[in-house]
Amino acid sequence: MIKKYILFYIITSLAFTYEGYECEISKLSNISSNRALTTLKALGYYTIEHENVYVYDEWTENLQPNEFYLEDAGGIFIVDIPDSRSSSLSSDDEEEEDGFAQYLSGTSMNNPVDSDPIERIIVCYDIENPSLYTNFLDILYNQLDVPAKQILIEALVIEINSDDLTDTGINTEYLNQGDHLSIQTPSIDGSVTTPLSIIYSEDSFTTTTTDGYGYLTTSQLDDVFQVKLKALINAKSAEILSRPSILVLDGRQARIQIGQQIPITKLPVSSYSGDEILIPDIEYLPVGIVLNIKPRISNDLKNVTMQVETIITETENFSSSGAGVLEAPIINNRKVESYVKVADNTPFIIGGLISNKESDSEGKIPLISKIPWLGKLFTWKAKQIIKKEVIVVITPHIIEDNSDNFSRVIPQDAKMFDSFGNKLFPNSYRLKESDVYDLSFITNSDYLNYVKESSKIISPESDEQKTIIENIQNGFIPGERVITQRMIYDIIEREEYFNSVNSEKIIFFNHNKNHKVDKLKNYFSIIDDPRRGILIKINPSISDNQNFFRPSMVIEEVVLTENYNFKEELQNYWNLESDLKPILITNQKNLVRLYEVLILNEVLKLNNTLDLSINEFKRGLEIQFPAREIIADNSFVIDEKIADFYYQVNFYYDSFEKKFKNKTSFLSK
Repeated sequence: MIKKYILFYIITSLAFTYEGYECEISKLSNISSNRALTTLKALGYYTIEHENVYVYDEWTENLQPNEFYLEDAGGIFIVDIPDSRSSSLSSDDEEEEDGFAQYLSGTSMNNPVDSDPIERIIVCYDIENPSLYTNFLDILYNQLDVPAKQILIEALVIEINSDDLTDTGINTEYLNQGDHLSIQTPSIDGSVTTPLSIIYSEDSFTTTTTDGYGYLTTSQLDDVFQVKLKALINAKSAEILSRPSILVLDGRQARIQIGQQIPITKLPVSSYSGDEILIPDIEYLPVGIVLNIKPRISNDLKNVTMQVETIITETENFSSSGAGVLEAPIINNRKVESYVKVADNTPFIIGGLISNKESDSEGKIPLISKIPWLGKLFTWKAKQIIKKEVIVVITPHIIEDNSDNFSRVIPQDAKMFDSFGNKLFPNSYRLKESDVYDLSFITNSDYLNYVKESSKIISPESDEQKTIIENIQNGFIPGERVITQRMIYDIIEREEYFNSVNSEKIIFFNHNKNHKVDKLKNYFSIIDDPRRGILIKINPSISDNQNFFRPSMVIEEVVLTENYNFKEELQNYWNLESDLKPILITNQKNLVRLYEVLILNEVLKLNNTLDLSINEFKRGLEIQFPAREIIADNSFVIDEKIADFYYQVNFYYDSFEKKFKNKTSFLSK
């Protein structure tokens, strides 16, 4: 509530006191408002921040803005919007539970309870000098409020018999090629284990082998390692304990924990009536595999520096109470901590996590071993000590949103990730690589770069121009929806959605029949005639005394020449009467295209909140589709929007280019 009063006071003060200034609210997506204001202040911007109010030298949670002077602002100043207090289900007086009880009961959700957005600032600038505001937006959104890169960490944890470890090719003689790398093989000296740490490059380390024809071939080390590792697993000499992967932001910690919570008994002694009683208490200890990783990407995006901690724990030689609680477990712990620097997509191998496991075995010959006294001669017992070594292979992959490398973290191109045939929820389709056009000729064009640079220096003369400039600076391309809508249309066409449309339910309001409902099916006989076609146009006459304009259409019959070209005919009609938005249908193929355009309109309605920009329209994006049963039951109305889509589907690139030039013409002068 306090924050709202302060925000209201600031806005009203700026609105009524400082005439000639216009104020806009900017939402921050990545950087905190405090860090942004500190940096902007260092760059010379005038900022208005808040401080806590002291009452009789006592600190309070009430806030008030600092004093500010408009003459010192230099035409632009930034106001901080303080975030609300955090609130959770646990009160401040309540003590937090500790240990496993807290893990099971959940954590306190210390999040803001207000419904307004957080991390915002108010920017006020001189109306007569709007370039100050555009320059500020360039610094804020293109340099400060930028997202961190992401890193996909793939881990492979394998347990291998130490006796078979040399068969994998992981030893000094195999990997130490030339001066590329210095390696120390794992060894045990008393209770100290020397770990094996290996960093290799896919391009640098190779092995030479002889193929089946006697020719020498060179294989990358990673391939050789994988082949021999699989051979060990198939021979039951190795076991994959875990194969986790996690996506983490640059410079943030990622933790992967796989295992169990083992209950153990603690017996504190308390006194009651002079007698000592043992009151058992149960505590849970985590055992299993823990990987703690904190990666950092280099400036050239080629290397990753990582702080790595690997912990492997397991219980051994324990006694159990009747309730299955461990009373005195021995916990074997194998731990490695290291700082490494590896190239992107390069595996880092941690080995030498060795443990000894004892196993007792008993063998006997059936039937004979059961003979009294004599049977003991045909039984035997053995104790075997098995050395196990755990190898952890960690591979970092730098993920960029605008690159094909992002495909590592999204489902592969398979229909199993689509969801169709749902009864209660909309169907969904995940974009595949084949669904997305290669539009680098647009995104990397000199023309687009020129428009982007012009948007930084040209002052807008209207709200529409201001919106266009802001969208361009935020990475949007004017008219790009025409292309992304065409890509969605291709999916509709490929999935043969038109078969679900009921031709009886395609209607329009016929202007020639006093705006009454007319069915498209009534004109199928003309469409099926190879010498004729129909032309549907928007009704040009609108009565002045008409309160609500019904989207009525005018339908005409056209005569076709023997060697007519459909696209040329449609383009000619649009050149002559573009304001009437003509729809030309000459055969069943055109009719199917109209059906698919009607479905496209329904898909766009379902996905009205989806960002259909070229940058966001990429593999893995989920698009909702209406159920085929709903399409069959729906009625479809042919109107102005359908006419636009029909033309854009047929001439998608020309439509995009025309829209782009119309919206950016003031930037190309």
